[in-house]
Amino acid sequence: MARAQIHPVFVDRKTAAELLMISVETFDVWVRAGFLPQAHIDRGQIMRWHWPSLEAMLAHLDGEPAHSDPFMENIADVFGKKAKGRNRAAA
Repeated sequence: MARAQIHPVFVDRKTAAELLMISVETFDVWVRAGFLPQAHIDRGQIMRWHWPSLEAMLAHLDGEPAHSDPFMENIADVFGKKAKGRNRAAA
């Protein structure tokens, strides 16, 4: 009899990164930036993310982060204003 495929519920950071098709380093950056949540299980060296929650969260992104990050908003404002200013000056 064929064995049913097992879908992971809790995954480590390497597996989560592989499932998202990103590097582990990018996964870490996204977690630090708040784009992805912190680990659901954090016991010493054991860290696990709830994969269905990650999947659902990413599936429902509308282009805006779930929370406001003032640093990132200011960076966007600074670069947005500079880029617009240069375009107007060049025109």
